[in-house]
Amino acid sequence: MTADNKSIIFDYRALRLLIGIIAFSLPFVATFLATTPISSISASYYTEARDAFVGMLFVVGAFLLAYNGHTTRQKIASKVAAFAAVGLAVFPTACDMCNASTVPVTCLQCETTYKSVIHFISAGTLFSILAYFCLGPFREKTKRQPGKKGRRAVIYLACGVIMLLSMVAAVLSELPPLKETFKGYDVIYWVELVALCAFGVAWIVAGKYLSPLVDAHERLT
Repeated sequence: MTADNKSIIFDYRALRLLIGIIAFSLPFVATFLATTPISSISASYYTEARDAFVGMLFVVGAFLLAYNGHTTRQKIASKVAAFAAVGLAVFPTACDMCNASTVPVTCLQCETTYKSVIHFISAGTLFSILAYFCLGPFREKTKRQPGKKGRRAVIYLACGVIMLLSMVAAVLSELPPLKETFKGYDVIYWVELVALCAFGVAWIVAGKYLSPLVDAHERLT
């Protein structure tokens, strides 16, 4: 392997690792920095965690924008996901905390119907594309493979399915019958936390820095 090839491989692996670490840590950082209980990770926008929440989503967006994958389809998908991540940060979710925000919130920052709709669409787009990466490109060369590649394929499959199920759960939890039943359980918070953790785990594993999941010939050293 030439020095140039090693540099290219390191770059995309490092991007995957960084994207994964930030995604995995985002819900925990947002929860820790929020001084009041939050009903969803997105609701941290209306707390002291806002800067961290927005900043981390912008960083994820920047890294996804820089990530090109191995095909034109993957390149386009990562770019769309990048803008979706930024959309999550720029357009706040609908939240009762808007009027009781613990940090100064201007009228422009406070939620309006169109902003919450864009936030919802951005979330659906982002996690749909992330699930695509898990179930498609990441598994493409690892499924039905023995050893450590096979282990990675199982993790990608699990993470992709978890993200898809999380989106379904989020939608169902907002339907009238279930919304009343699960009121007070902060379903959206847990759904977002699980989805972000699945996102993070998949991309950390795809970075191929974890020795138990990487064969000797796949290592850069």
